[in-house]
Amino acid sequence: MRVELRNRLLFGTIIAAAVVGGLISDLARGSHVAVLVLGVLGVALGSLEYARLARTLAAQIPVLPMVVTSVALVLEAALHDPAISSSLPGAAGRLAGFPVELVTIGLGLAWVVLEQMFRHGTERFFANVGAAMLGLVYLGVSFSLLMDLALLGAPGNPGRGTQLTLAFLATVKLGDVCAYFGGRAFGRHKLAPRISPGKTWEGFAASFVGAIGGAYMVCAISAATGAQQPFAGWWQPAVWGLVLGPLGVAGDLAESCMKRDAAVKDSGAAVPGFGGILDILDALILAAPVAYLLGVVLP
Repeated sequence: MRVELRNRLLFGTIIAAAVVGGLISDLARGSHVAVLVLGVLGVALGSLEYARLARTLAAQIPVLPMVVTSVALVLEAALHDPAISSSLPGAAGRLAGFPVELVTIGLGLAWVVLEQMFRHGTERFFANVGAAMLGLVYLGVSFSLLMDLALLGAPGNPGRGTQLTLAFLATVKLGDVCAYFGGRAFGRHKLAPRISPGKTWEGFAASFVGAIGGAYMVCAISAATGAQQPFAGWWQPAVWGLVLGPLGVAGDLAESCMKRDAAVKDSGAAVPGFGGILDILDALILAAPVAYLLGVVLP
């Protein structure tokens, strides 16, 4: 346990420094390169891990169309950035005004179904196609909306979307950290014993401290550096934390459902102390669509 905790602290710090450094670089340069690169890497590696989990129940899951379509969704979300869409030639640039993501999901479905029919026929049709489409939505759509969140601007504050992305990551991941340590220190009552026996109500309560504190921390850093605030009112970071914090816990539990169904402890072994890539991304996935919605309705 001590080795696991040490690795979690070490590699968690390294990952956090790399992600935050990349987003600060985006803010300084007025670009969205770091969030795009992080999104593509997260979706690609996470999709491969997801496929390994799903293969225990859907042995012939069409992996290639799922991964390619998921990555394409993140890349296409970047077309909403005027700096990118205006630099593309002719027809490619005009795609920014069309529902490209919906078309891509439709094409991904067609590819998945065709591969299933021609390679495996009727064998486990629902399991294979359903697992592939779940993976596509689970990672591709969620991270596409995270890219859209990073692109949200405001009058006089074109970097607001990147600030909101930092606030989102701080909210969800600090909530996750507080839930982990709060549960270890005070956990007595099981939150969801059939899904994740280690989760407790005490840890869940502690997650609100990290979630709300994470949102206000980004505001405090913005104020200290003289940057524009990502939120218009003092109460908005509290709403951000109260809404997204529980969704981070729900995302963690959702991935636990997948792992228990696949009869594995971790989604992989890529990151010492954490497990796999999905074990790091899980808390973000269900919260990302709501974060984008909050970014739009809380100007």
